[in-house]
Formats: sequence, C-alpha cells, structure tokens
Amino acid sequence: MNNASIVYNTGSFLWKRKKYPSAASQYERAFTRAELLVILAVLALLALVVLPALANNRPRSARVICANNLRQISMGFQLWGNDRGDQPPWEVPVAQGGTMIHPLAPNTWLHFAWVSNELSTPKILLCPSDSGQPARDFTGSPDGGYLHPNFANRATSYLLSHGNTTRVSPADIFLADRNMGFDSSGGCARFSTVRIVNSRPPSPNYGWDTNLHRSSGNIIRLDGRVDQVSNTALREAALAQLPTDGASSFHMVAPR
Repeated sequence: MNNASIVYNTGSFLWKRKKYPSAASQYERAFTRAELLVILAVLALLALVVLPALANNRPRSARVICANNLRQISMGFQLWGNDRGDQPPWEVPVAQGGTMIHPLAPNTWLHFAWVSNELSTPKILLCPSDSGQPARDFTGSPDGGYLHPNFANRATSYLLSHGNTTRVSPADIFLADRNMGFDSSGGCARFSTVRIVNSRPPSPNYGWDTNLHRSSGNIIRLDGRVDQVSNTALREAALAQLPTDGASSFHMVAPR
C-alpha cells in the first residue's frame, strides 16, 4: 500500500483518500525559534518603513478634505445667489438680503451663517488640519452652535475675497484657506475692515504660512475650480487678478 494515499476501487469509480499527516509530522514542520526571530525582525523593519509613510499621507488627506469642503461651500454660495443676480452675500446690500457693509461683516462667520440653509452642516467650515472644534449646527447653543462665540470664527478655516475692481475673471480667487498673508489692512465697500493685497508683483508677505498645510493651501475660483497651490502659484494667481493699472487691489476677510 502506498504511504501517500489509500486507493479504493468500487466498480466504475476509482478514488483516493488522502492520508493525513500524523501529529508528530505536524510538530516537525513548526517554526524554530531562530526562524520566528527572523520573521519578527522583518515585521519590525516593515513597520519602520510603512508607518512614517502613512504619517506623511495625513497632511495630504487633510488637504483633500479641505478642498472638498471648499467645493461644497462654494456650491452653497452659488445656490444662495441663484435668485440674487449670482452674487454672494457680501456683494448684496443688507436691504436686499445680503451682508454688504453689515455691522458684523468683518467677521467671516457672518457670511457663512448667512447661507446656512444652503450648507449641509457647519462641520465643513473647519479644516481637519486646523485648530478648534467644528460646530454641530447653525444655532447659538454654547454646546456646538456655530453662532455662539465659543465657535463662530474659531470653527471656521476659510476666508472670503473679492477684487476691488470692475474687472472680474472666472479665475479670480473666491474662497481660500485662512492662512494667507497680505500687504496691509483697510476698509472697502463690502467690509469695513479687510486684508489687502495691492502690490505688483505681490510682496513676499502674500503667501501661505505653516499653520495648516505646510506652506501651501487651497483656493477656489469664481468658476468653481479648486486648486491646491504653493506660494509661487498663489502669487501668480493674485498677479493675474490685479489689473496692470495699479489702482486696484484684492481684498479678504479671514476668521483668524
């Protein structure tokens, strides 16, 4: 009889039953202590390689979430403006239902709260890389209401902007991450207090700081396009937005 299998002949059927190894042979195939140590060493080496790579992906994932937040917020403003000449609240006078020169207009949270019916949740107003805590709803509750001072600008990661000019391009910056530099401060016909970029070319002050996305950030343009840009690309976008006459500027209101 063959030790590997047992053969049965039952008429027209010929089949084999595999002979299973004994308990002793199973023990003979177990890992030795040396082999186990080698496997553990390999796993430790893989952990040293893989874990830093996963950690490096976290900022990139946060930027993707941040860009998606901006896209949703822009859609909310677009829905709000459908019945108001396709304008955002800060381009519409208070008497007509907007926030232009509202007493609280320098507070970014006011303009986001103004379109709360068009936004799914205030949670999209805070970048996952930013400090603070997202608001739960658009109420004034101290336990999570966006309108409460415990949240408001502290639960907001994005700035609003407009060009102080009649020249408007679909590529103009509409919304952006809040960690954007500027040249000076002042006032304008939309907000009583604004951050201003007015130099050509934009000064070194106009760029991203390191608070959110490591000297880079997200912008969304008037045409709805979201771009993740470096400092160089940001200055190029501002340069394209500032007319060559030197008499116009780019204005922003930021939460912090």
